[in-house]
Amino acid sequence: MIYKTCLPIFFTGFVISACASHEPPFHPGLSQLNPAYLVTADEGYEWARVKDDNLPTFTGSPEWRNYMAFLEKKFLEYGVVDVTRNSWPFERWDTSDDATDWSLVSDGESVRVANYGAYSGSTGPEGISAELIYYDHDNPPESIAGKIVVIPTKPHPKPPYSEDYIKNFTFNDYEYRADDETFQPLFQYIDPADTFTFDIWWQLAQGLDKIPAKGGAAGAVIVYDMAYDRTGGLYTFPVPTLYESPTLILDREAGAKVIADAKASKMANLRLEATLVQAEAYQLIAYLPGKDYGTPQDEQIVLVTHTDGPSITQDNGALGLLAIVKYFSNIPQAQRPRTLTVYLDCRHYIPGMEAEFKQQTWLTRHPEAKELIVGMIQIEHLGEMDYREVDGRIEATGLTEQSYLWTRNNQLLIDEAIKAVKKHGWSRVQVSVPERPGINGSLQQVWWGVGTLGLRDSGYGCDIWHCLDVPGYGLGGFLGHYWTSHARIDRWNKDLFLAQVATMTQLTAVLMTADLEEIKPLRPID
Repeated sequence: MIYKTCLPIFFTGFVISACASHEPPFHPGLSQLNPAYLVTADEGYEWARVKDDNLPTFTGSPEWRNYMAFLEKKFLEYGVVDVTRNSWPFERWDTSDDATDWSLVSDGESVRVANYGAYSGSTGPEGISAELIYYDHDNPPESIAGKIVVIPTKPHPKPPYSEDYIKNFTFNDYEYRADDETFQPLFQYIDPADTFTFDIWWQLAQGLDKIPAKGGAAGAVIVYDMAYDRTGGLYTFPVPTLYESPTLILDREAGAKVIADAKASKMANLRLEATLVQAEAYQLIAYLPGKDYGTPQDEQIVLVTHTDGPSITQDNGALGLLAIVKYFSNIPQAQRPRTLTVYLDCRHYIPGMEAEFKQQTWLTRHPEAKELIVGMIQIEHLGEMDYREVDGRIEATGLTEQSYLWTRNNQLLIDEAIKAVKKHGWSRVQVSVPERPGINGSLQQVWWGVGTLGLRDSGYGCDIWHCLDVPGYGLGGFLGHYWTSHARIDRWNKDLFLAQVATMTQLTAVLMTADLEEIKPLRPID
């Protein structure tokens, strides 16, 4: 006999109406997180050591394969089934992780090199010798063909700022901020002496590798306006399509001499030895089954991140997803209302990024799988600390790096996000809803990374996170000091990691148990 009743039931701070209640009550671990099921800070640290032992972690490399093998093994330990490697071949460019295979001699003097320009070709062991030419952004040279072009980064603009600058390189509006007093003013330039979070991204995002690629330069030297400690190991992002103009990266101090030499048309020798080989890329797909797994009634929450990057946090999102799966593995399958679908992507640090390989993705090859997805959790860049540059020195500010908890435009989802942040002590986080104005009536932080939830078609195509338009949450640290392969585990905070994954675990429980109509986004983004 089925009894139909309507009673209020309380879960993690929200109320749903239970009608036609023939289902058993939810497992207690879904309504209140059980500390015994959660990952510990020390356990998270041991996982992070595996990532630290395999840096940089670029798709197709031995280090990436080691990291992926660890993740697959741990997910299997926590009960995932039907593990699939969705693979395809690609050409992987590679050079040494130290200066063994790259060097620069300018006007007869050896110059300290901070890093190489990714996918910029190869010189061979003798290098290339050519005249230096300075690239003035306001008055660029007529031709750089056949020369070694020296390119400084552009300075930050003066007000009034462009819409792009405001969106991507300033603090935006929000629904809630933890540790509010530690943030800088909204929509303003932030001095790197306070924090260089936005400054390093501003310089990277200029895409200066396009200049030698387009101009046919024999080689290139990109000079970042940064101290060596934050330029060393700095990897090109977005990763360019292979171009034949071998490129090296210099810090501010070493670059000053080379800029002077370029303005005087001195000669230089640039060496960058690299290889180009066939490699395998693959997405890892797996399932922690819910009660209806394998039936048409199954509903799935996709857990998504990418697995490739140069540093301890770029990207360690899979460790956060592993913590979520570990938690829910303690709840019997018959009491898991929905399936957790693990989706580990590999395309963020290969040429063209997600857009280039959209035809090879799992959901492009298996579009029917989209029909089961009813929610999403995205996680990237966990456990980051904040840094500043003062007088050419890199200093910790003593604060955690700012980070973002994005949610769709649904008041229940927003309220749950704020409650979870407060409960688990996630410091310096902004809860943001890009689909509506913030508490000050202004633009909220753009939802970036691999969790844009189909809010816009940014050219990646409708593969996994794009064009789904489902309820969901996303986590992203803002990277700051973590664009470089020199950012190791000593710059990582295990307690912040724990607070972040506990928050996201609680929000996964919200998606697990909520009525889908009650958490439906109010409108898609314009």
